[in-house]
Amino acid sequence: MEKIAIIGLGLIGTSLGMAIRHALGKDIEVVGTDLETTYISTAKKMGAIDRGERTLVGAVQDVDIVVLATPVLAMRDLLEFIAPYLSKDVVVTDVGSTKAEVVIWGDQILPDGVSFIGGHPMAGKEGSGPKEADLSLFDGAVYAICPAPSATAEATKAVLAIVQAVGAKPYFVDPVEHDSYAGAVSHLPFLLAVSLVNTTTKSAGWREMAHLASTGFRDMSRLASGDPIMHRDIAITNRDAVVYWLDEFIKNLHELRNLVKDDRDGLENALVQAWEGRARWLIGRSSDESFMNEKMKSSDQFMGMILGDTVAKKFREAGAEPNQDPTRYRKN
Repeated sequence: MEKIAIIGLGLIGTSLGMAIRHALGKDIEVVGTDLETTYISTAKKMGAIDRGERTLVGAVQDVDIVVLATPVLAMRDLLEFIAPYLSKDVVVTDVGSTKAEVVIWGDQILPDGVSFIGGHPMAGKEGSGPKEADLSLFDGAVYAICPAPSATAEATKAVLAIVQAVGAKPYFVDPVEHDSYAGAVSHLPFLLAVSLVNTTTKSAGWREMAHLASTGFRDMSRLASGDPIMHRDIAITNRDAVVYWLDEFIKNLHELRNLVKDDRDGLENALVQAWEGRARWLIGRSSDESFMNEKMKSSDQFMGMILGDTVAKKFREAGAEPNQDPTRYRKN
């Protein structure tokens, strides 16, 4: 029987344990540990682990795979601590949101014969802790895989098997490229949510303004409810990419400010560009792809399924015809 140790039983660690045990059942034993002892008992009650351990040494001894599911900045110390207790051919992986530094740490710190495979499931919720865990959290989610240079093919296959078992979609990517991409589409949105909440709630008028805050504010601010320590570590370990994308966003925001101030047509063009860009993303197209006619089946059903009923209605109101590209905004 294969044994997996999960270090860190928060939202992701507990959800992963639940999904692994659900998918692999009696073929695997999942051991879990966490600095917060109540997390261990909660994870056990939720069916995420077969056995809880109060010490790191007890958790990693005689296991086949170790999963680090802690804040990113804790991982270096963790790797240094557990390294002497790992058996040969053990595979160590992680679920952290940044990869370049973590993969270097794993490659440099772990002993010969132990492989490190960086991992990042593109999944989450606004809450944190084991009580927020979800068995289906990884269903259909992209799961980045970043093997360290010294990792064996067998180790990569072992992590790949887990990723596929929990229903995720494996995506092999260079660690540095991962961090640049994630900085734009994952880390930047969180900081934008933080800025939105801080900007509005610090306003002298927030007490009255809050009565008007509805679904738009709720949706845009959702990420600000994420674990502050986790996101602090993400920003610090991906500083260059995050700063770059913040600068790009600030530049674009300044351009929007000027358009709002005195360029009606320019503002409309910017809004249409964003509308069409999101529509392309929703149907899995790059901005340069020509639209494939074979994907254009019955327009109402297709648009409703891919873009949602609200967007589909907008297309109809805008005068879109059957078999027309649903990524093109059309005015009446």
